[in-house]
Amino acid sequence: MIRREFLGIGFIISDLIISYGAWIGFYFLRREILYPQSPSLPPTLWEYLWSPLIVSLYWVVLFLLGGLYKDPLRQSFLKRLWQRLWLSILGSLALFFVAFIDDPIPNYKLYYKTLSYYILLQLGCILGGEILLHGLIRLGLRRRRLRFPTILIGQGEKAYQIWREFKNNPFGTGYDIIGYLTVDADKPNLLAGKLRHLGKLEDLESILHRRSPHHLILAVEEREGDILRYVLSVINGLPIEVYLAPETKDYIGGTVRLESPQDIPLIRVGVETLSPWEELLKRGFDIVVSVVALILLAPVYGIIAILVRLSSPGPIIFRQERLGKNMVPFTMYKFRTMYVDAEKDGPALSREGDPRITPIGRWLRKTRLDEIPQFWNVLKGEMSLVGPRPERAYYVNQILKKAPEYRQLFKIKPGITSLGMVKYGYASSVEEMIERMRYDLIYLANRSFLLDLKILLYTVLRVLQARGK
Repeated sequence: MIRREFLGIGFIISDLIISYGAWIGFYFLRREILYPQSPSLPPTLWEYLWSPLIVSLYWVVLFLLGGLYKDPLRQSFLKRLWQRLWLSILGSLALFFVAFIDDPIPNYKLYYKTLSYYILLQLGCILGGEILLHGLIRLGLRRRRLRFPTILIGQGEKAYQIWREFKNNPFGTGYDIIGYLTVDADKPNLLAGKLRHLGKLEDLESILHRRSPHHLILAVEEREGDILRYVLSVINGLPIEVYLAPETKDYIGGTVRLESPQDIPLIRVGVETLSPWEELLKRGFDIVVSVVALILLAPVYGIIAILVRLSSPGPIIFRQERLGKNMVPFTMYKFRTMYVDAEKDGPALSREGDPRITPIGRWLRKTRLDEIPQFWNVLKGEMSLVGPRPERAYYVNQILKKAPEYRQLFKIKPGITSLGMVKYGYASSVEEMIERMRYDLIYLANRSFLLDLKILLYTVLRVLQARGK
């Protein structure tokens, strides 16, 4: 059974075929209509086969970077058409200077005509394919030939309302509710006899492996936070999307947003995924800033290295294993700020007035200059400039026992700075780590390149104010 996020592959194949055909058609349009007298446009094998292939791949990459293939069912259809329009115009302009500018033409007015013809041809074909494929998918949803197994968690009024809304939805959403889980056997069960009972919430782990759902919808009236933490801990990396049934405060607060009329009002739990071009921009920005920092701050590194060496015996660079994206261990680098054997009795977080910190180390922590070797981690791709701070496995295991939602932070790369570091700062205990985590979860739900820039600016301000510890 296909996952809904894989539907973008169908659009990729459609765009490849359509762009290939549009380029071949435009070749004949140029040769037969725009400038038929030109002897320099012979029908070669390259023009018929390889040139259109390169152009069609160009369009697919452009649309991919624009985020058009990322779960198309969740995107507004009209918004997708608008994105197609401006991407087609920009893409055609770029292609014009590469492929059309050398065309043998008698006057420059034909340049505008050539460009206009291609934009209209490409855009018309692409939009036609988009509408046709989107219509076929919607038809498959309505006739229940395209389905995505979904489990409803809850048994009360909220769960009943969600079930009824799915049942009465005339558009077809693809969410195929295969059954529900009861949360409290002593509470009234409004879904009894209406939907298949799969078991109790405590049986969730075995049910997930047996039923392999694509989605979970949490619709409970009480203890929502505790149940959500339990659900996230059970999922533990499985490719399952979790949604919350909204409450009145969510509607009033604007948390619930619909892209199109056929959507069901649900709140998605988890990481806000960046579009491919934003991911590319973020990674490119990480690389550029890291390279510039490593070069321009080289004299600063030299001075700090001398100060660290003079402050106490031991290595200049401190290496420590941390957990990165997907909980993969990596070696993080810092300027050493503590005396050697500071943790001879076991792992211990630093605290205010910690005697293990050297005099120069105290200043480095205040200014956060001890973190600058991590630009090398960023350059290697183990970290990003902005992201949740990486922690040791020793503390991660303790945090997960108290706050299973902490596992969400490992879906992206850790960072040199984060919203948690800006709003909360360094943590001196597991409890403080959990408090700081809440800011990082907010960051995950609102990720964007612009937010990264704001966090970096606030970080620079804190460094200048020497507000670390």
